[in-house]
Amino acid sequence: MKYYQEISLLRDARIGLYDFWENFYPQIHLALVENKSGENSSSIGVAFPEYDADAFLLGSKLRLFAKDAQELEKLQLERWLNRLSDYICISAIQPVPEQVEGYACFKHVKPNGSREKMARRRAKRNGESFEQAMAHFDGYQEERSRLPFIHMQSESNGHRFRLFIEKKSVEHAQIGEFNCYGLSSRSPDHQATVPWF
Repeated sequence: MKYYQEISLLRDARIGLYDFWENFYPQIHLALVENKSGENSSSIGVAFPEYDADAFLLGSKLRLFAKDAQELEKLQLERWLNRLSDYICISAIQPVPEQVEGYACFKHVKPNGSREKMARRRAKRNGESFEQAMAHFDGYQEERSRLPFIHMQSESNGHRFRLFIEKKSVEHAQIGEFNCYGLSSRSPDHQATVPWF
């Protein structure tokens, strides 16, 4: 990843930061879908420079990274973020600094969910009754995530979900796949990193 573009969210007393991410990030997702490089993949990765899992924060900045400047130009961020222009500042496309602190892998983490949800999924998959599936999950403890997240809505089925985002720091760049959220593939064999500075 040689080039990046940074978007700063401007503070507004009327709009909370999490509410802003809920309105802002779907536009980034749509821009990446429009410019995807494969079935469900993007050549552009994202980073949250102020990410702090302990404080449960994504922060107020987003960086988009690409191998060349043309990929970022093709995104046309100003067009996708036009309705939010009073609340954001988009930097020019610039080269990544030669000296970086390291690399980061940002990925979507899916907690298992409720016992009922797991049972419905199992019943459908295995042709069991809901009661049989519930019995299978007897004693199951729902997994709770303490990671920062963005409320999203699926374009395909309209369901709302939480896009939990995890950051892992690594010493060396890893070339892999990004999804259409700009996050690394969940597959350990295809994880992708972005420069961290």
